[in-house]
Amino acid sequence: MEENYLKNLDKCSRCGGCQAYCPLFSELGREPYVARGKVELLDHLRAGKVIWTDKLADIFSTCLLCGACAENCPNGVAGDKLVMMARKDLVTDRGLPIIKKNIFQHLLRYNGRLNMAGKCLYLYQKTGVQKLVRSSRALHVLPMDLAKIETLLPAVAGTPFRQKVPYRTAVAGSRLKVAYFTGCVTNLINPHVGQSILKIMEANGVEVIIPEQFCCGVPAFASGDFTTGRILGEQNIQAFSHEKVDYIICDCASCLSTWLDYPELLESEEAAKLTGKLMDVNRFIVEVLDLKLVPREMGVKVTYHDPCHLKRTENGRQAPRELLRRLSPAYEYVEMGAADRCCGSAGSFNLSHYRLSQRVAAKKVESILESGAEVVASACPSCIMQLSHALKNAQSNVRVKHLVELAAECLE
Repeated sequence: MEENYLKNLDKCSRCGGCQAYCPLFSELGREPYVARGKVELLDHLRAGKVIWTDKLADIFSTCLLCGACAENCPNGVAGDKLVMMARKDLVTDRGLPIIKKNIFQHLLRYNGRLNMAGKCLYLYQKTGVQKLVRSSRALHVLPMDLAKIETLLPAVAGTPFRQKVPYRTAVAGSRLKVAYFTGCVTNLINPHVGQSILKIMEANGVEVIIPEQFCCGVPAFASGDFTTGRILGEQNIQAFSHEKVDYIICDCASCLSTWLDYPELLESEEAAKLTGKLMDVNRFIVEVLDLKLVPREMGVKVTYHDPCHLKRTENGRQAPRELLRRLSPAYEYVEMGAADRCCGSAGSFNLSHYRLSQRVAAKKVESILESGAEVVASACPSCIMQLSHALKNAQSNVRVKHLVELAAECLE
């Protein structure tokens, strides 16, 4: 493990305060699954007292990387970063599982293949195959909760967003020019989110550039495949460095967080320059555009879920709430309890640890329902998918929307 992260091990006083903030510890109640326990195990790995085994690999895979431990540690131990570095060491020592290896190295790195995978999923859903598979209950005989995991899949777009819109969306008398990093989910699953952003930008005189781009790399980095993550990051930096823009906007909290880590992960000065222009789209709408609306009165109650990767960025808590307040009286904002508690999605965690992720999500569903909201808004596509799934499982009619969708509605 890199020396600057090893120093984190010595910062830990073993006070156990992280237990109070870890969503997984509150579900499992077992020491290896909280930051203090993982620090102890890493200390033993450093000293050569233990080696990587299947059990140890499972322990380090059981982390949401939500950062709650790091945010609340009195000694500043970056527990989430330690887990990522441990996973990197694990991949170096034992390699990637075959499924992840193929996804990261043979799918994420190639847009054509990724788009084809999206098309196949679209056809699976639209041609009746999905309905047949579900009615046959064939997935129920397979391991790993595959039948339940399959229900996490939202409707996939027939055509990727970036194929439907031009590279440059010009507006007459534009006052600003931005580059838009769409991320994989908006591109393949939520094109309506991208359309909402273009609508808001056009209404406010902002020219939008959408360069050729790749996955931000967060699935690879989070799984310890730093080689693939860096390749993807470098491709994105190269693509966006050619654009002469005022800002780079992003609608995904995880993509935003990964981009902000590019300077360190890629050891790149060019990345540092670009991240100086990077903003979450909600913050951009509030602080740069200073969006003013006169929405029609609907009185729909809306609450907000804080994505873990957004709340610790600059104004990552305040800007989304300010935007929601500006949507009144169309939407009446109400704060839910534990709004900043992780929903349990964590990228692919809800695939590899489905049951545990849904136990975490159930706590969030309780907070949403207690708020009395008809809509829950968020700023992370992964959170939106997780919350939609958990609310459906709870037989709730509460809708889950991206913040920009609500803002775009209020322009009408």
